[in-house]
Order: sequence, then structure tokens, then C-alpha cells
Amino acid sequence: MKFSLFYPVATGSPSQQLGTGLLGLDRDLYRQTLAELLEQAICADETGWTSFMMAEHHFEVEGYQVTPNPLLLNVHLAAHTKRLRHGQMGLVLPNWNPLRLAEDIAVADHLTGGRLDIGLSRGYQPRSVGVLGQHLNVSVADEGRNRRVFEEWFEIMRRSWTEDLWSYQGEFIDVPPSGLAWPHPVSSRLGAGVHAGEVRQVATVPKPSQLPHPPLFTTLTQSPATLEWAARVGSSIVTLASDHDMLRGLFERYVEVAAACGRDFKVGEWRPDGGVAICRMLSVAATYEEAWKSAEQSMVFMGDWLGEFGFFEAWRLPGQEGPVPRTLEQLVKSGMMLVGTPDSVGEQVQALRRELGVDYIVFVACAGAVDHQRMLDTIQLFGENVIPAV
Repeated sequence: MKFSLFYPVATGSPSQQLGTGLLGLDRDLYRQTLAELLEQAICADETGWTSFMMAEHHFEVEGYQVTPNPLLLNVHLAAHTKRLRHGQMGLVLPNWNPLRLAEDIAVADHLTGGRLDIGLSRGYQPRSVGVLGQHLNVSVADEGRNRRVFEEWFEIMRRSWTEDLWSYQGEFIDVPPSGLAWPHPVSSRLGAGVHAGEVRQVATVPKPSQLPHPPLFTTLTQSPATLEWAARVGSSIVTLASDHDMLRGLFERYVEVAAACGRDFKVGEWRPDGGVAICRMLSVAATYEEAWKSAEQSMVFMGDWLGEFGFFEAWRLPGQEGPVPRTLEQLVKSGMMLVGTPDSVGEQVQALRRELGVDYIVFVACAGAVDHQRMLDTIQLFGENVIPAV
């Protein structure tokens, strides 16, 4: 099995500070956050974890998720680790120019020594998508337009990584635009996509280190359109859903769509060219009581901040009516949060593998919300005791 850590990167350690002010503006807190993040990444590298992922979020002056460019953090952390992979969950495509993002990813793939994973997202927060995607008139409220931009941007990126000279005419972008003059004689002589002094094709460079490109991941609750797109293009889905019947349905549908595209998967399987993974939260300590205290600290992020975006609906219990409680008890009962000693958490992981056939689990690590030493305990105890056992 493979296990990844997924970091929101809050700047409120110790956890009691979050929600008390505009902590994202505090330079000293951010420096402290980066130092702790590095120590935790090194710990994960030394204890057998698969990868270290971060989200992309902008303008979060409140301090809950200060990660405007996870690729930069990926490169920084990779320089201090040896085998750990580094990724995002995920890069919000409507926030970017797809050509520039494809280039940045390719460079980062080389700088990380081919240890880069790529998470792709349409975005769910109106503040960031509405500001950064305004030139495309995209918003989280207009799902159809947002999805069309996302899929077109990915196609541009795919061509950037896998094709040499190419052109593209789409709904939102033409590559290259018509009539673009480039009378340079060297380009014409070398056949660099220039004809009669005009750019007719482009080639983005460098190409990624990994072939055909870094492994792809896509977050999912239960959207059929997202699942089917991921299965078609070879991106792994990472789902927050906790209901096992729902998960089996998602996994089986992924297998069906992938098979129709000529790629065979077993239910629950993960490979670098696609598959499925589940997302859970994690808190491990020497005693159950200490693990519960660490889990309680995460609620300032999970309940107070993330809960406002509707995530707790994914953890509704069968037959539960009314608003879903934003509590630690709800997360544990739904199976979203694994809490306990290494032995008890290991048993829970084995049960997930046995019941769902799952190969890959991504654990949310509320760094910055949970105290640094408690995070190190979770990473080290799980890495040294659970990972070797499974």
C-alpha cells in the first residue's frame, strides 16, 4: 500500500491561534510554518511515506491555508528529502495560464528528480477562482463553464508534455493565435513551427522528466463527470467519501470507463497511470487519549474553516437527517478520521484494504492547526509501525 500526507499548511500553530486574527499576514508565523513543514517532510521521508501533498489556495489572509504556489514548496522540500514524492491536491487550473503551468510543472519535475505528482482541481472557493479566473469569466457557481475551462486547460497541458510541435484552437484559447509574426531565420531554418515568417506551431520546453508526464490525481466527492473524465485521461481519483457502498460504486465505475478506453484496472487498484485512492484524516499517538487530543486540535481547521464549504455532507451517516454535525465524533463515526495507537490505526487500515481493496490512502495532515510535535508523532508512529505492517 501507499500512503501520502496532504497538507493545508495553516499558519496558526499552536492551534488555538487560528480564528483569532489575520494570521496569514504574520511573516514570523509563516517562517515558523515553513521550518516545521520541512522537519515533518524529512520525518515522512525517513519513515516510509509515499508522498507529501499540498493544496493551492490564494488570499487566505485568515491563515488557514497559506499555499498560493505549492510547486515552489514541492521543489524546496524535495531538495531536503531523498525518496519522498511531492505533489499537490490540487492545482486549480482555472487560476492559471495552461502553457505557463505546463512549463512550471516540467521544470519542477526535473528539479525534484522525477519525484513530482500532479493534482488537478477545478476549485471550490469563489474568492480565489473569482479573482484569478476573472479574465475567463469563470466562477465556482457556473460549474459548466468552469469544467469546460478545466478540461481545455488540461488538454493544452497534455499536448505541452507529450507532443513536440503542435497547435490548438479551442473555446477559450488558440495556440498560437493567428497572424503572429516571427521572422527569425534560425527558427525557419530549424523547422521550429514557423512558416512564411508566421508562428504556426509551438513547442513547450522542457518536457517533464517522467514519461509521459508526472502521475495525475483528481479530487472527487461523487461527481460522475469528474470521475469519467479522470478515467478517460488516466488521472487517479482521490475521494473524500466515507460510505463504503458509495466508494465501491465509484471504484467500479472508474474501472468500467477506463476499460472502455483500453486500460484495465482492478477495483480499488492504483497505478501511476491511474486508479483510485481514498482520503482520510489521521491522528496517531502512544495512547488513545493523546491521539484524541491531537485530533481535537485539527477541528479548528476541519470544523470551523473547511466545514463552511460543505465538506461534512460527504461524511453524513446512513439515515442521518438535518445538518451534519461539524464534530470530531462525526468524523470518527463516519470513518473519515482514524484515531488511536499504531496498533489500532493499523487494524483500521487493514480493514479498509480488506473491505475496499484499496491500494492508496491519502491522509489529511492539519499542519499548523495541530501542534508540531503532535504532527511529528503521527508521522513517525504511523511510518515506523503501520506502514511496514501493511
